Amino acid sequence: MKAPVLLGTFVGLTSCCASGNSFEHSFNLLSDHSVASNTRQDDSSAHRLLFTAEWQWQADDRWLVAGNLKAFRGDNGEGLTENLQGISNIDAEKFSKIYEAYVQYQFTAETRAKCGQVDANLEFAFVPVAGTFISPPLGITPTAIALPTYYDPALSCSVFYEPGQGFQWMGGVFAGRDHLDFAEQFYVVEGRYVTANSRWSYGFWHHSGDWELLDETKIKAISGWYLNYQLQLNQDWALFAVWSSLNDEVDITRQHHMLGAVRQFEQHQLGMMFSEVTQQHSAKDYLTELYWQYQLLPDLLLQPVLQWVNHGEVGLENQWVWSLRLNWSF
Repeated sequence: MKAPVLLGTFVGLTSCCASGNSFEHSFNLLSDHSVASNTRQDDSSAHRLLFTAEWQWQADDRWLVAGNLKAFRGDNGEGLTENLQGISNIDAEKFSKIYEAYVQYQFTAETRAKCGQVDANLEFAFVPVAGTFISPPLGITPTAIALPTYYDPALSCSVFYEPGQGFQWMGGVFAGRDHLDFAEQFYVVEGRYVTANSRWSYGFWHHSGDWELLDETKIKAISGWYLNYQLQLNQDWALFAVWSSLNDEVDITRQHHMLGAVRQFEQHQLGMMFSEVTQQHSAKDYLTELYWQYQLLPDLLLQPVLQWVNHGEVGLENQWVWSLRLNWSF
């Protein structure tokens, strides 16, 4: 039987009734190969790999200790298009590091606390049904200016209240200076309303510290907000929408809007999305993505992707980008 696109559980949720004293680990390898038209680089292609080793120890029914290592190798594909939104959510410069390491305490089946080095976008401002798209701007642009996410998570403490349906509430404080120092803080608060077929999420973030506006005015904090929605139409179709905004002019981006749909088949999946980032002087950066994902083996996914990049910057030619992603879990 086909699984619906919208999963019933959310990232990071651990049942308080899980069996105690158990250890689990997993490995994942993502491979992206992209070819772009009209590139300004000498090379019109990029190939990169992201390796993840993940582990978790369920000490008892309440305590969970977990973490993961990540290593990126290959080309940073951002240079192929030089657009605001990017083309691959694994693009980075070469790195190998402890990515996440945290402790989680489950107070009840609905309430938990999580402290350690954490990727904020795995808990806040994410759209579960859109997780298969390879484009970076999924619910966080231009929030990504401050959000501690890939490829640089931050020390943090967060609390969550997550009943299966109805209102959910969560908030966290993250190290805002170099993602290690709480002399500056990044705060995020999010509410959700979840039903059997839909999910609203709405959030506000505030980043204290020394910031400079585009007009060189000095300010002590910046902030922004986001609103995400996804709807499971039936067992096969799911829709989603994103709207986020940056309140202070510390970057040329202003708002991010996105619409998309995902179609689930027996062994494959089809996704379509349109993303728009507004900039200064009414300029807009557009990104359209179409993917087809096929399950070659139980642990191996093949995903051809076609993207259209419409640059907001004057003088840049619009581009097609073709990518092939392999996702291997073992």
